[in-house]
Amino acid sequence: MYQLARHGYCVQITDSRFPTYDMLVVSPGGKHFGIEVKGQSTPNFWRFNERAPRREMYYAFVFVPPDGEPRVFVMRSTEAMRLWKEYKEKTMKRTGKDSGIWGLNWTQPHRFENQYDRLPK
Repeated sequence: MYQLARHGYCVQITDSRFPTYDMLVVSPGGKHFGIEVKGQSTPNFWRFNERAPRREMYYAFVFVPPDGEPRVFVMRSTEAMRLWKEYKEKTMKRTGKDSGIWGLNWTQPHRFENQYDRLPK
């Protein structure tokens, strides 16, 4: 939320009335969109369920280490779902098992770090 505000976005944290988004955002240019936030404190796996991608939905994967600065990985929901499916397919091919627990591998979103220019203007 802090980083978005620094980049000129207006941000509102949601409550249970908005189960799809953790934050509602208005860009500096007036475009509205939502962000789902996934956080962790160890370089591990970001777990989340598959969803139909939405044009107005984004993900922010936030790594908050015990020592050091937080790292934020921002992407469209279409990109997040593509990576989700990629991880699932590779794992199932390797193990032959469907654990029912899927998400993103720690290394997958790295090219999206601090990519706030991917958000609507």
